[in-house]
Amino acid sequence: MTDTAAVLGAGNMGTALAQVIAGNGHPVRAWSIEHDVLEDIRDNRRNTKYLDGVSLHDNIEPHWDLDKAIEGARLVVISVPSQIVRRLAKDIATIIKPGQVVLNVAKGLEADTHRRMSQVITDEFDDACDPYVGSMAGPAIAIEMARGLPVAVIIAVTNPDSQTVCQAMIQNNHMKVDTIHDRLGLELCATLKNIYCISLGMSDGVGYGVNSKAFLATVALDEMSRIVTALGGQITTVYGLAGVGDVITTGFSEHGRNRMLGEHLGAGRDWRAYIKNTTVEGVVATQAMGELIADKRLRLPLLNLIHGVLFNEDPAPAALNRFLQDFTYRT
Repeated sequence: MTDTAAVLGAGNMGTALAQVIAGNGHPVRAWSIEHDVLEDIRDNRRNTKYLDGVSLHDNIEPHWDLDKAIEGARLVVISVPSQIVRRLAKDIATIIKPGQVVLNVAKGLEADTHRRMSQVITDEFDDACDPYVGSMAGPAIAIEMARGLPVAVIIAVTNPDSQTVCQAMIQNNHMKVDTIHDRLGLELCATLKNIYCISLGMSDGVGYGVNSKAFLATVALDEMSRIVTALGGQITTVYGLAGVGDVITTGFSEHGRNRMLGEHLGAGRDWRAYIKNTTVEGVVATQAMGELIADKRLRLPLLNLIHGVLFNEDPAPAALNRFLQDFTYRT
């Protein structure tokens, strides 16, 4: 019998993953609180709001009832903004059964608790479900994934059978799915890349070239490695798909929303108006990450720059100029 997937959240990434899984021959139940999106999928086989231009697979069935969407699904994908994950986890905690694999694709920290997304989910679940909760990261632009262009992602989940389920249902000839056990490091990288790619966007907005972006990306990866290892993650995770891979994609792609936020900052545009209508995880993550590592005494000048521009009204052009002039590597 073909395994069924439930995709909770029909934004761009949720819809793209639904398209991939459906294309692999699996029935997909797509659930969302946005009924207009579900109606668009049902009536037009499209998600015009989030993934325009993609004709959606017939195996994708929109669901308005959360319980029915999840019931019996082998794989449950959580693809909602990070600050909504706990609310959704509470709603599904009595529905999820041990053995159902739960894959989180949100990238961030919970604002008040500084908890990673797998922690937020397992806080609400029965302890028996914890081994079946994983997270996905890596350089994955949703529109490219949905169109069948080559992409590689990485999944961290502790239970070997859960790894097998994720690979079996998601991987195909154009989508590579690697697995690791470093769930902590993967989730930290997924959070940090959103923060640091804001600075790469600032460079674009100010009008600097690729040279300065490459320099900033190098510093970003160095700081990411310091943070991840200080918090207990593995440095190899930083220099894999979850870290360097996603920094390249998010920081250099026109589709990177955190990069675009940085571009608004660098160009002096109204960045607050931009984030009102676009899910940008890096702003909350910058504040939460700063609080999480406050006692680690790490040297993180680029993270401090991003924080100052976002929360202390330090103009991005002046901040970047100072940074480029004053920065020196220290071990």
